[in-house]
Amino acid sequence: MRLAAKLVLLFLTGLFLVVGLFAYLTVRQEQRAQAEHQRFASELVQSMQPTIDQAIQENRVLEIPTQMRLSSRLQQVTMRWVEVASINADTRQPAPLNLIIAEQKTTVLSMPDQSGNQVVYTYVPFTSKGPDGNRSGKIEVAVPDDGMNTRFQHSLLTSLIALTGVASLSGFVILVGGIRMVGKPLNQLIDKVRRVGEGDFSGPVEIESTDELGRLGNALNEMCAQLTKQHHELKTATTARIETVEQLRHAERLTTVGRMAAGLAHEIGTPLNVVTGRAELLASGELDPETARVSAKAIQSEAQRITRIVRELLDFARQNTPQRSFQNLNELITITRELMETVAAKHCTNLHLSLPAEALSANIDAGQIQQVLTNLIINAIQSAEKDGNVTITLTDSDGKPTGNDGGTNSIYRRIIIADDGEGISAQHREHIFEPFFTTKDVGEGTGLGLSISHGIIQEHGGWIEVETSEGQGSSFSVYLPVTANDSQPHPAEAVR
Repeated sequence: MRLAAKLVLLFLTGLFLVVGLFAYLTVRQEQRAQAEHQRFASELVQSMQPTIDQAIQENRVLEIPTQMRLSSRLQQVTMRWVEVASINADTRQPAPLNLIIAEQKTTVLSMPDQSGNQVVYTYVPFTSKGPDGNRSGKIEVAVPDDGMNTRFQHSLLTSLIALTGVASLSGFVILVGGIRMVGKPLNQLIDKVRRVGEGDFSGPVEIESTDELGRLGNALNEMCAQLTKQHHELKTATTARIETVEQLRHAERLTTVGRMAAGLAHEIGTPLNVVTGRAELLASGELDPETARVSAKAIQSEAQRITRIVRELLDFARQNTPQRSFQNLNELITITRELMETVAAKHCTNLHLSLPAEALSANIDAGQIQQVLTNLIINAIQSAEKDGNVTITLTDSDGKPTGNDGGTNSIYRRIIIADDGEGISAQHREHIFEPFFTTKDVGEGTGLGLSISHGIIQEHGGWIEVETSEGQGSSFSVYLPVTANDSQPHPAEAVR
């Protein structure tokens, strides 16, 4: 509707300009005609000045000489002396007194004469000098009107009528046509674009025309069809990638479980030996009641210890749906450290904890973060030499270290896993988070641990920083936001 109104306004503006130009040219033509009458009358009076002056002094009628009548232009011209002093008494004067004497210069009027014929009267100022003094007046030069003034008025009237008619008809046609041919299709296109912006690609635009708007509607329909197809393909691909990432994470977790199981075999074997020995004593029947009670207590304690170890191992190996909640990081790190004790003992490595007195929590998936910590601790244990040390530190970080690429939180929990091993060489440092990249021997690692850990931390709105020097060990810092980040990467981005 607004576009149609603009089209009408634009058309009317152009129409007014055209009609205005025509009217201007018509007025200019009339002005040139009046100027021509003035010039003609002035030249005629000037050429006949002695004759006119003598006729006025003798009170004779002004007549154009016969020799001048030979000119076709002067045949119907009449002249008359009009004296200002006697004009009031002249009732036959064709022009009103105020029009004659209003101007001190030549005046041109077009009026009908006594017989009703249109005549152009030109009044030229003239001063007659005689023995009785000067007499001021005007010389009236009357020329039959050739229709110029009538044509001028007729042209103006015709222009106004044409302007009104054409403007009304064109405005109606453009307004109705604009609503039907422009307004309605545009509203359909706008509605379609709004729905596309909201993610709704259904419902094609139906514009029954072959003009530019129809072509635009067809192009929009084709675009929506392509977007629908790509959206479906992207959704399918994303689902497949998520499933692949989860499978890789679970495979890496099972690999870690296998490593821990080797170390836990000895850990479980010791309480099993205790249980077996105590059970044999009880079965012999040679123990007194008090000793039997002590043996039963020992069997119960060792069985509970074995149950706890197995439960923690199963909980770690189980593939669960990610679910975040506020977790006590102090407790999570302590439990993870206990699970890794046997692995550290097998490599003759010492595990140290440095936890704050106050419990620190974060909105995390406990299983995923435990997997990250386990991967980093195993890497640190394998990097440390015999009788080496691995330190796990938990602290707060109120800033964003250099290189951080995201996160809207201002406070982060920082978990540091540091070892005193050989460190990471410069040529390997930039590849450590790439999938399947590993410097370990065949069978000791899949090369997915750091890549998966990096993806998990990114999903939590955090990041991992590495500080390492050859021969001086490595330090991996995990930054976790206190609250969940709203702008988290998609799970499919976990493996880079």
